[in-house]
This record gives sequence, structure tokens and C-alpha cells, in this order.
Amino acid sequence: MRQATRYTPAPFSEQAEFFVTIDFDGTINELDVTDAVIKKFARSGWQEVERLWEEGRIGSRECLARQMALIDVPLEHLVEYACTHPIDPAFPDFMRLLRGAGIPFAIISDGFKPIINGILAEAGFSDLPVYANDLLEDATGLKTIFPNTSGVCQSGTCKCKTADLLAEGLPIVHIGDGRSDFCISRMAMHVFCRGKLTGYCVENEIPHSTFKDFQGVQKALKTLLSGMALLSLEQGVGMGLSRSFSNQPHGLGGMTYD
Repeated sequence: MRQATRYTPAPFSEQAEFFVTIDFDGTINELDVTDAVIKKFARSGWQEVERLWEEGRIGSRECLARQMALIDVPLEHLVEYACTHPIDPAFPDFMRLLRGAGIPFAIISDGFKPIINGILAEAGFSDLPVYANDLLEDATGLKTIFPNTSGVCQSGTCKCKTADLLAEGLPIVHIGDGRSDFCISRMAMHVFCRGKLTGYCVENEIPHSTFKDFQGVQKALKTLLSGMALLSLEQGVGMGLSRSFSNQPHGLGGMTYD
């Protein structure tokens, strides 16, 4: 394990123009670690639950609760296995960019906080703001807890509700890849996407840019922080134009960041 770099929850800069929300599985970590843990350790039966979720017959909250109940392995072993799947090597530099620019952010995931924190700690991070489902362990096994759910949402973590509370009125820039990111993408000023989220953004005409890794996202945000794109965005909103960066002279929309 690398020496921990302490990060406290990002303070709001007086100059902050947006709040960044970041998915974990398939985004910070290229692999969906939650899926990998379930496939590795769950007893037979998780596949049927997964099928029900894929067909839209149950939400992710019920899906995860039922699948994790099929795991008899101690939580410590799950975290150890998850830590064999490293984060995006460019993510630390991206964190330094956000910190240096005073941009508030949070990791909002429909995965499990002990697993996420374990992987981040292995990468040298501690105290990053993580909002996710929780796992507790008692004599009967693992217990799933969903502290960020919503009465109108079937997800374990309602990303829309959580982001709305954290952003405190700031526009949201979201980074993600999958189904758990669909809803929050509809409320975002701009989305950096890959995987299934790209098709969703295209289909629903959501302002977006595709990315390969966090080096690409960092490059795009540096463009924003130069002031050119933000100035153009403010002018566009004032004229009643679309929020999409693609409508601006120095826009980001429709671009791919490698």
C-alpha cells in the first residue's frame, strides 16, 4: 500500500462554477468491482437476480441486497480481492487539479463504501468524500445498508438526490459510465461519459463528451478553467441558449478526450 495522501472534503471556492460528481465502478476503476466481487464470491442464484435487474423488474437496491446476501466470505476478504483491481493511473493528477482549482467534488457510487475506501487507500488516498452503499458484518454475515437512497428511487444510492444536496445550487458536471449514471446525467450541465452512458446521452440529447481515462477529463477541465468555455457558457445561458458546451465557440460537446 502506498503512503496515504490525506484529502478532506473539498471546500467551496468563491470562484467555483460547478460541482463535480464522479462514479466509481467502471469510471475511477475501469472494472466494475462490485460485479467482480459478486461473480467471485456469491453462491449460485446471483445470476437470476442480475437478470431481473437487467430486465428492469427490480431496482439496484433490491438487486444488491439479494446478491450480497449470497456471499459468506468475510468483508475483509472482499476488500482484499477488490484491491487487486487498481484505479485509473491518471486519477491522482485529476484530484490534484480539482484541489488546486478549488472545485468541489464527491464520489457518488451505487457500489459499497468499504470496498471503495479500501481500493482508494491502496492507491494512497484517505478521506476522499465518498457517498455509497454500506456493508456491515455481524455473526450472521454481511448486511447491506443504503444511507443515500430515496423513496422515489429504486437505486441503492440515489445519485440525483445526493448530488443535489451536495452541490448546493451549483451546476453539476458528472463523470460516469453506466446505468446508475442515467438519472444524474439528466440534471447535469455536462457529462463526461463512456460505456452505456454514452448511448444514453446521445439518445436523450444530453450535453456530453466521451473520455478514455482521467487524463482526458483533466485536459477538458483545464480548457474550462482557462475561462474561455465558462465565459461562453454564461453568455449562452444569458441568451436562452442550450447549456451544451457544443453550442459555444470554445465548447467541449461532441468531443472525445483520450
